Amino acid sequence: MTLSTLSCSFPVCNPENDKSDPVTDKKRYLKEKLIEFQKNIADLKHELIRQEDRFRQREHDHYIQLFEILDAFENIEANLESKRDMLDKTGKMMGRNIRSIHKKTRRILESSHIVPMEFQDNKAEISLCKVVETRAEPGVDDETIISVLKKGYIDTRDGSVLRKAEVVTVLNQ
Repeated sequence: MTLSTLSCSFPVCNPENDKSDPVTDKKRYLKEKLIEFQKNIADLKHELIRQEDRFRQREHDHYIQLFEILDAFENIEANLESKRDMLDKTGKMMGRNIRSIHKKTRRILESSHIVPMEFQDNKAEISLCKVVETRAEPGVDDETIISVLKKGYIDTRDGSVLRKAEVVTVLNQ
């Protein structure tokens, strides 16, 4: 008996197994492609989350800038109101124009569900306010807001505070 006449029942020794199975190859290829697609999907989801975070941060920064503009309009309006009697016709017209621009800017924020904060019972809440000064006011409860130096703003869609109000409160010792 020669070596060439011996038959081997092991798949390794079987010369017919040297040929690859097309179905198995196709399954392997599809499995590799599926894994590749899943990795791509995971990478894209991660990138989408990063872009959403960057967008939210940019949006927040723009709102903060708009709040500063609203603060400036309020200061101008207060100054014009205090000098209303001294203004000529042109000055009064300028005041109306400034009020109109101020209202339009507020409406832009309101259309995005951004509104100024309102305080229940005129009491400061730490989650909504930044107390920048306290004063003694006999007969008035502590944490009562005396004045709002800068308005705070809140997003009504999710209740998030975009900017805390800067307030002066009562603190009796």
